[in-house]
Amino acid sequence: MNAPSVSGEVPGSRLRRLLEPLLWALLFGLAYGQSPLYTSNQNQYFLHGAARAGVGDLARDWLANTVDSVPLFSLLVETVYRFLTPAAFYAIYLAIFGVYFFSLADIAIHLFDLSRRAARRLFLAGLILVHAAALRYGLTFLLGPEWDYLFDGGVAGQRLLGPVFQPSCFGALLLLSVALFLRRRPYAAVAAAVAAASIHPTYLLSAGTLSAAYLWLLWREGRNWRAPLAAGLLALALVSPVMIYVVLALGPTSARLSAEAQAILVDIRIPHHALVSQWLDATVFFKLALCIAGLALARRTRLFPILLAGLLVTLGLTLAQVATGSYTLALLFPWRLSTILVPIASAVIVGWGAQRAGERVERHLAARGKLLEATCWGLATALALAGLARFIIDQRQMQADPARPMMTFVAANRESGDLYLIPPRLQEFRLSTGAAALVDFKSIPYLDVEVLAWYERQRMAEWFYRDQVEYVDCGLVDRFRDEYGVTHVVLDANLLGLTCPTFGARLFADEHFAVILLSPN
Repeated sequence: MNAPSVSGEVPGSRLRRLLEPLLWALLFGLAYGQSPLYTSNQNQYFLHGAARAGVGDLARDWLANTVDSVPLFSLLVETVYRFLTPAAFYAIYLAIFGVYFFSLADIAIHLFDLSRRAARRLFLAGLILVHAAALRYGLTFLLGPEWDYLFDGGVAGQRLLGPVFQPSCFGALLLLSVALFLRRRPYAAVAAAVAAASIHPTYLLSAGTLSAAYLWLLWREGRNWRAPLAAGLLALALVSPVMIYVVLALGPTSARLSAEAQAILVDIRIPHHALVSQWLDATVFFKLALCIAGLALARRTRLFPILLAGLLVTLGLTLAQVATGSYTLALLFPWRLSTILVPIASAVIVGWGAQRAGERVERHLAARGKLLEATCWGLATALALAGLARFIIDQRQMQADPARPMMTFVAANRESGDLYLIPPRLQEFRLSTGAAALVDFKSIPYLDVEVLAWYERQRMAEWFYRDQVEYVDCGLVDRFRDEYGVTHVVLDANLLGLTCPTFGARLFADEHFAVILLSPN
C-alpha cells in the first residue's frame, strides 16, 4: 500500500480525481454518439473549408464560392484538412461533448448539493442516460421519430449537439457561458456567449438574450452601473466583427430580392425549422413543461432570471412571428433559445432527483453504496457501448448505400474541370467524391441573390430528374451543359434507360446509378 503524502492524500488519488471526470465526459460523448463522416449538414458546412484546403476539385464548385455563412467554422475545417486527418473531427467533437457535459454539471452543482458520492454518481449517470443514443432509439421506437431528442433538443428540430459535428455544436459554449456566470465570472461568460455566436451567427439572438440577462443581474446585485456597463461594452466589442460580417456579407441586396430569398428558405428549403405550423406538436408542449419544471426548481437562484428571460423571449418572439407571419423573424429562429433551455432544465431535474436519491441512499442504504456506484458506472459504460454500436451500424449502412459504388468510381476518375449534374437528394456526393456538383437540395447559400441562383438550379434539376424516362426533357441537358458547364450526368434508378442526343459514353453503370459523359458543344 502506498504511504500517504504529507497532505494526508494517498499518492495517485489526485490523479484519479482528475481522470475520473474526464472518464465520465468520455462516456457521455460515446453514449451520445456521433455519425460517420460525412452525414447530413456536414455536406454543406464542410464544403467551404474543404475547398480552400484543396480537397479534390471542390474549389471549382459554385456553392463553395458563394458567401460563407460560417467563416470561422470553415477555417477550422480547412485547418483540419491541411494539417491533420479528417478523423480529427471526431476528437474535436468529443471535446465539445466534454464542454457541454461539464457545463451542465456545473450548472446543476450551483443549485443542488451533489457533494455526496452517491448523489454525484447518480447525477452523472442520469445526465448520460437522458442524452444517450440508446434512449433516443427507444423513444423513437416507442413514440415516433419526433420524440427522439426529448431531453436535450429544442423545438423545430434544432439542438445544440446531435450526432453530426457542425457549427451549431458550438452552442455548447452558451451552456459554458451560463456556468461561468453562475461562478461569478461575468466577463468570461459574455466572451463564451459571443464565441458561440461568432462561430454560428444564428446564435446571435441567444447570446444577446443571455448577455442582457447577465447585465440585469449584475445591476440588480450591485445596484450600480459599473459592472454591467463594463460587461456590456466587452460584449459589444467582441460581437462587432461577426455583426459587421453578417451585415456586409449576408445583408439584403434589395428589399425585393431579400423577400424572394426569404420565401424560398422559409416555405421550400427549411419550413421544418422556420414555420411554427410545421414543427408544433406534442413534443413542444412536453419540452415547455420540462422548462417550467426546471424554472420552478431554479427559483431563488441566479439561474432563475436567466431561464426566465430565455423563456419569455422565446415565447414572445414566437407569438410575434405567428401573429405577423414575418419571414425575417422566422429566419431569426427565436425558438432556438429552446436549445439552451431544454438541456439546462433536464440537468436541473436530474440534479434535483440525484440529490434526493443520494440523501436517501446515505441514510438507509449506506451498505449498498458500492453496489450503487458500480451500477452507475455500469449503466454509463453500457450506454457508451450502445453509442459505439450505433456508430458502427451507421458506418455499415453508409458503406451499403446504393450510391457508394458510383461515388467511389467518380472519386477515382474525376478530373479537374469536371462538373456533375446529380440527383438533388444525393447530398453526400461532393465530399464523398471531391467532385464539383451543379446543385443539390440539402446544401444552400444564404446571400439573397445566391439563394435565388440556387433555387433556379434546383428547379431545373427537379424538372430533369422525373419518375419516368418518358417525362424527361432532354433539352435541359443542353442547358446544363451550355449555361453551367456540366460535363457529366449521374442518372438514378428511375432514369437508367434514358438516352439523350447530348449523351456520350456511359462511364459507369450498375442497377442503381449510371455516370454519363456529355458530348462537347
